[in-house]
Amino acid sequence: MEADDDVLVERLLERGKESGRTDDQDENKIRNRFEEYNQKTAPLRAFYATQGKFHSVNGIGDIDEITKRMSKVIDSL
Repeated sequence: MEADDDVLVERLLERGKESGRTDDQDENKIRNRFEEYNQKTAPLRAFYATQGKFHSVNGIGDIDEITKRMSKVIDSL
């Protein structure tokens, strides 16, 4: 799923307010998690893309819209 980091930060900060999760209440910690992801996990995208195994889904929108997008990708496999 693809989403802009700033959108994700806002979502996680909101989740932190609702859930009480301390790791989702500190923007610096959240951005550090994204940096870790970008350095260590995101490079796998190219590896799987060359094999035709990577599929991107827009993660912005309401749950129903995102679910439809994901289902479309899954159904195409």
